[in-house]
Amino acid sequence: MDEPIPVSFGYWLRRRRKALDLTQAELGRRSGCSAAAVRKIEADERRPSLELAGLLADALEIKGEEREAFLRAARRQAVQMPEAPLSGAPAMATPNDLPAPLTSLVDRRHDIPAVTALLRRPDVRLLTLTGPPGIGKTRLSIQAAGDLLGDFPGGVWFVDLAPIVDPDDVLSAIARHGGIHELADGSLVRRFRAAWQNQKVLLVLDNFEQVVDAALQVTALLRECRDLKVLATSRMALQVYGEHEYPVPPLSVPPPGAGPDTLMTYESVELFVARARQHQPTFRIDANTAGPVADICRKMEGLSLAIELAAATLRSLSLEELAAELGRDRDWLHAFRSPARDLPQRQQTLASAIAWSYVLLDPDSQACLRRLSAFTASFALEAATAVCAASTTETRHWLAKLVDHSLLAPERGRWRQLEMIREFAWSQSGSEERVQAQQRHAAYFHQQLRQQPARSASAVAEDYDNYVAALRWLIEVQQATAALEMCASLSWYWETQGYVHEGLAMVRDSLALPGAVDPQIRFNALYQAAIFAWQRHDFATALALGDQAIAVARIAGLAGEIAGLLNLMGRIHIEEGDFVRAEAALRESLNLARQHPDPSDAGFPITQLGEIAWAEGDLITAQALFDEALAVVPPSAMGVSRAMLHTDRAELALVRGDAELARHELRQALPSSRDHVRRFRYWLVTLAGLKLSGGHATKTQASEALQCLAAEEGLGEQGAPLSPVYQPLIARRLATARALLPEPDRTVLWVTARRWTMAQALAQAERWLEG
Repeated sequence: MDEPIPVSFGYWLRRRRKALDLTQAELGRRSGCSAAAVRKIEADERRPSLELAGLLADALEIKGEEREAFLRAARRQAVQMPEAPLSGAPAMATPNDLPAPLTSLVDRRHDIPAVTALLRRPDVRLLTLTGPPGIGKTRLSIQAAGDLLGDFPGGVWFVDLAPIVDPDDVLSAIARHGGIHELADGSLVRRFRAAWQNQKVLLVLDNFEQVVDAALQVTALLRECRDLKVLATSRMALQVYGEHEYPVPPLSVPPPGAGPDTLMTYESVELFVARARQHQPTFRIDANTAGPVADICRKMEGLSLAIELAAATLRSLSLEELAAELGRDRDWLHAFRSPARDLPQRQQTLASAIAWSYVLLDPDSQACLRRLSAFTASFALEAATAVCAASTTETRHWLAKLVDHSLLAPERGRWRQLEMIREFAWSQSGSEERVQAQQRHAAYFHQQLRQQPARSASAVAEDYDNYVAALRWLIEVQQATAALEMCASLSWYWETQGYVHEGLAMVRDSLALPGAVDPQIRFNALYQAAIFAWQRHDFATALALGDQAIAVARIAGLAGEIAGLLNLMGRIHIEEGDFVRAEAALRESLNLARQHPDPSDAGFPITQLGEIAWAEGDLITAQALFDEALAVVPPSAMGVSRAMLHTDRAELALVRGDAELARHELRQALPSSRDHVRRFRYWLVTLAGLKLSGGHATKTQASEALQCLAAEEGLGEQGAPLSPVYQPLIARRLATARALLPEPDRTVLWVTARRWTMAQALAQAERWLEG
C-alpha cells in the first residue's frame, strides 16, 4: 500500500471515483444513492452511513485492509488514506467558469467516460464534439469538463462563440475568459504562451461552426502552449491537423416493447421524466405512462432539445394527447419540415419539435419569440420590453410563457434563447419585422450608453455582446453618427478590459462610413483610435490617425482640442526614441494648453519635456521642468500626469542618492498609479531602484527588487513596452539583483512574481515601499 497522506474523506472518494472513470451519477447508481448524495459526500457536506459506505466500497472496488480503513474513515471528518491512483488532482479548486446549468443534467453513460478518456490521452490535444443542433453537444462538453477539473489545475475556461461573427475575434474572446490581455503588438499568442507555460489548461469552445476559420488560430495556440487542450463543439468538424472528432450520438431510446421497469435506464426517458417533473412533480413511469413516453422518445429520435420541448407541452396537453398528436400521419413532422434536402433527418425533427412548441403559443407570444431573436446573447426584462415594443407587464407574461414551453432559458434575472431556437424564430420573421426588431435593439442599447455613460465594467460586460451586435448593425446600415457615439461610449471599456483590437477595428469601420458627422464626434473617434493604435504599439497608425484628427480640428475650429492630442503624439515619439519630434509636439501642446482657462492642462507636456531632458542627461533642466509641472498641477489632481511626474521625480532623487526623497515621491505617485497598469509598471521599476540604491543592498532587498521587475514584465504583456528612458534602468537593475541572489532562489522568485495579478503586485509593493 502507498504511503498514507492526510486528506478529507470526500476528497479521497472523488479521486478514487475519477480514477475508475465514473461519474457521480454512475457511482450513485452502483451504490444505490443519488448523484446529489455523492456530490455532497465528496464536498464533505455529509458523511455516509455505514451501510452506504459499504456499498460505495463495493462500487469502487475497494478490498482488504484498504476497505476496512475506508469504512472507518467514512464516519470521520478527516482521515489518513492512500492516494487514489489518479495524477493531476490539485489540492485547491481548479479555477473555472463552467456554466451552472439551471436544470438537472442527464448522465450520458457512455459518452462522458469516452470523452474524458480521450482528453486524458497525451496524443489528443484538440477534440471536437460534432452533431446537429439540439443533440446535446454543449451539455456534454460542460459535464465532461466538470469531470476533468482535477486534470487541469491551470484552469478550465468555457467560451461561448455564438455571439462572435469575426473569426479574428476568437482569440480575444478566449483571452478574456482566461484573464489574459492583449499584447501591445496585437500578438495574443505570445501572451498565452507566457501565461500558460507549463500550465495544464482546458478550453471549452462552444458553437465553433460559425467561426470555423479561426480553427487555424486555435491550432497555433496549441503549438505554443504544450500543456493546453481544447474541447470544441461544432456542427461540423474543424478540419485541421491533429483534430480528433467525437460525433455526439442521440440519447439512448427504448426499443419497442420495453417494459416500465427498464425505461429509466434509457437516457432519453430519464431526460423526458426530469423535465416533466419540473411542472408535474409526481410524474413517474408506470404501466400507464410507459408506452406513451417510450413512443415520444423514439419519435424525437433521442434529440435532447426535441425531448425537452416535447416534455414542456405537457403543460397544455395530456401525455396521451401528446403521443397521439405525434403519431398522426398528417402532422407537425411534415408541416414544418425544412425544404432543404441535404438537412440531416434529425435536424429536421428538431426543427419540427421547435415548430410544434411554436404553434402551441398564442399569436402575441409567437411575435415576442420572433422579436427576441434580435438578441445575440442573454437579455434583461427592460431590453426585451423595448425590442418587443410592449409594456413591462405584457413582456413579463410572454417571457414566462416562453419559459414554460422551453423556448427560452432563464438565467439569474435574465433570459436567453438557445441558438437553434433563435435561428428558428428568426426564420419565422418577415423582413420588415426583422428590421424593426433590429432597429429597436440598436436604439435601446445606444440609448443605454447615452443615458448611463458611467456604467460599471460589470454592467457593460453583462450586455457586451448585445452592445457589439447593436454597433455592428448601425455600421451595416451606415448610421455613422450613432455608430461613432456608441464607439465613444464603449472606448473606456475596450481600453480597460483588453478589447483594444476589437475596439480599434470598430472605430475605424465607423469612421469609414459615408455621411456628414459632427466634427467634434469625428475628432473624438480619431483621437480614441490613435490611443488604441498606440496601445497596440502600432506607432505609424497612431500618428497617422492623430494627423487626421488634427486636420479635422483645425478645419472645424477646434483648436482647444488639439493640445491633448499633441501631448499623446509627443508620448509616441518618446517611445519611438525620437526625442526631437517628441519635443516639437510637446512644445506645441504646451503653447496651446497655456491658452486654456485651466492652466493645469500644461502639467502633462511639461512633465514629458522634463523626461526628455532627463533622458538626454540634462538633470538640471529636467529638475526645473518637473518643479514647474508640480507647481501647475493641483495637489488634488489625480491621473496619469501626476503618476508620471512623481515617478520621474523619484528617479531624479535616486540619481542624486536621496533615497528618502525618492520614497516620498513614490508615495505621492502611488494613488494615481494604482488604477493605471502601465504607470504602475513604471512605479515598480523605480521601487526596484530604491531597493538597490546605496550600493549595498541586502539579499532581502535584492529579492524584492527582482520581484518588482518580474511583476513589471508580467504586467507588461497587457500593454506596450515602457519608454526607452526606462529600458536601461530595467536592464541595470535586473543585472544587479540577479548578481546578489543565488540560483535557484532567483528563478523561483522570478517565475512566481511574474504571474502576479495587478492586485497581488500592489499589495506586495505597498508593503515593500515602507520596508
